[in-house]
Formats: sequence, C-alpha cells, structure tokens
Amino acid sequence: MQNKTIILFLTALLAIGPLSAQNESDTTTASGLREKGRKAEKMGLTELAENYYRRALQTPEGDPSGTTQQWLGILMEQKEYYQEAVELLSQSNTSEALAHQAYCLIQMRLIDSASHCAARAIEQDTTSSLAMTMMAYVETERDHHINAISWANRALKADPKSAQGENVMGYIQYRKGNHAEAMRHFKKAIQLDSTMANAYYNLGTLYCIRNSQDMAIKLLKQGLRRNPRNIRLYTALAYAYRMRGDQPKALECYNQILEYDSLHTPTINRIGTLYCEQGHFERAIAYHRRALNIRPNDAVAYKYIGKAYIDWGKYDKAIQSFIRSTNISTTDPETYMYLAELYGKQKKGERKQQSAYRKAARLGQKEAQAWLVKRGLTW
Repeated sequence: MQNKTIILFLTALLAIGPLSAQNESDTTTASGLREKGRKAEKMGLTELAENYYRRALQTPEGDPSGTTQQWLGILMEQKEYYQEAVELLSQSNTSEALAHQAYCLIQMRLIDSASHCAARAIEQDTTSSLAMTMMAYVETERDHHINAISWANRALKADPKSAQGENVMGYIQYRKGNHAEAMRHFKKAIQLDSTMANAYYNLGTLYCIRNSQDMAIKLLKQGLRRNPRNIRLYTALAYAYRMRGDQPKALECYNQILEYDSLHTPTINRIGTLYCEQGHFERAIAYHRRALNIRPNDAVAYKYIGKAYIDWGKYDKAIQSFIRSTNISTTDPETYMYLAELYGKQKKGERKQQSAYRKAARLGQKEAQAWLVKRGLTW
C-alpha cells in the first residue's frame, strides 16, 4: 500500500508539472500555488491540494481576493472540519462562499447564523440556486417545511436541472417522514448529476434506516466509483456495514479513508465508537485521544470519550469528559443531554441536571423541552 501511495504522489507531481526554472514561480507565488492546488484537487489528491492552498496563504502576498480561502474552506467542509471551514469561508464575500458557510453552520447546529449567511448569499446573487438551496436547508432544520419546500422550488425554478435542488427536496421529504418521496428526489438528483456524493450519501443512509443494508452498500459502492476518494461515501458505507453487523468491513472503510488522509480526526473518532460498540473501551478511548493529539480542541472526541466511560460504568469520568466537550463547543444538544442524565444519577445533582436540560432545550432538543415543561420550568 505504501508503494501505491508513492505512485499516486509521483503521478500527481508529473501531472501538475515539473519544478523547472520555467515554472519555479508557480511554487513561490500565491496564484501559482493556488492553481496547483486546484489541479491536485481535481485529481482527487486532497491532501496535496490542501498543502498547496495553505502554502499559498503563507506567502507574503497571501490572497486578498479570498479565492484561496474559499477553495480551502470548501475542501475543509468536505473533510467535515466545519469550524475551520467557516473561518476560511468568512474571508470571501462571494455568494458561493456564503452558501457553503451556511451549510457548515447548519452542521454545527448554528441555525440562526446559517440563516443569516444564506440570506446574504441570496442578496449577493438573486439567481443562485445553491443559495436558495441553503435557505431550504435552514428552514428544514427549523421544521418550517412549507417555507423549506418554497425555497427548494425557487432553487429548481432558477435551475430546473439542479441536483442540489432535488437533493434538498428529498431531505425535506425525509424530515417530514415521506421516505418514498424522499427516495424519488434523491434518485432524481443522481440522474441529474451522477457524481453528486451528497445524494448517494442521503439515499444510502435512507436505505440503511429502512433496513435495506444490501441496497445501501450497492448504491454507495456505485457512488464511490464516481467519487473514488470521497470521505462521506466511505463513512456511509461503513455505517451500512455496521448496521449489517459486519464490523471488519466497516473498519476497512475507515482505514481506506485514513490511507487518503491519515490525520482525518472524524474517522479516527468513528473507529473509536466502533471499538466502544464491541466493548473494547480502553481501545476506543485510545483512538479518541489519538484524535485529540491531532486536534486538541476536538469537542467530538471528548464527547465520545464520555460515551465510552458511560458504557464502561465510569460516570464521574464521563461527566468530566462531557464538560471538557462543552467548554470547547456549546452547540451540541446531545452532549448536554448526556450530562443531564448523569447529573440525574447523583444525589445532589438536580440543579446541574436542570441547567443541562435548559442548555439542550435552547438548542432545540425536544426531549429536553418536554422534560422542562412537565416540571413547569422554562428555558
């Protein structure tokens, strides 16, 4: 496998161009490095592309236009590093950058901020189907399905062949519980754009939810033939194998991602959760700590350490880990729910339990809201 990696790297260098005196400036100027990054990215060599983009931003001239930041931000979005993606995308004021920023903020559960970015994206380009699609996602997350459908229809009117529009329409229908209709839209998105990874991901995940793991695996492999190095599709395929009870195959998928990106902390954390499911708690926590060695402020890693300690029966350590997670990120309602449940097990934990439920409720967690309402409490 090491030889395969070396061959890929050498192929990339040859395709991008030799470092001769004629093109030496391409590796010293921001514009030259940016273009090399773009070429590497189109070849699927995301680590190499990221390296070129970061080098471009470190040159004395940087990139005042924000183009490099936008391209690197979209790459970080694809790698699920949403916080970093937002920071990069915020340095570009294009409608496309704002729309991608909105998507990342949705993943971070910052819906109001996402709505603001989507509105600015539409303001920048009133014909942007992508921007309207992001507003449809925002309204879906708010459970405003009528508004969401209206924005999705506007996106499709702006671009009748928009795979993004069909994909978001499918997501809206899924959230409404209309699985058959959701599948129809996801399939239409794939027909419109056979390389659209998000549509394969959504349809494959929906097959898993409907206990059609074999169908999911077949579809996701089809998607990977179109997107050979797509992290999200490998993640969904691993999920399908896990639901089928084939943990070794799931681990193969995760290891494949790490061959492409050895520092991909979301995948390292997922390997940890896989070992936790198998009852290998120490090994699980070791993987989460490995993720923290790479990204010390990884709130998800601390959250999963807490979950492992719960399953291990070490509740005090679980609480400490969840608190570390919330000190880094205050946008995950699930972490507060875990804290609330653990505080409920303590003799004098009632006030802390209420506080945790309030924080989860403010983030839209319906069970937390119901718990507070039942006791006549507000949030």
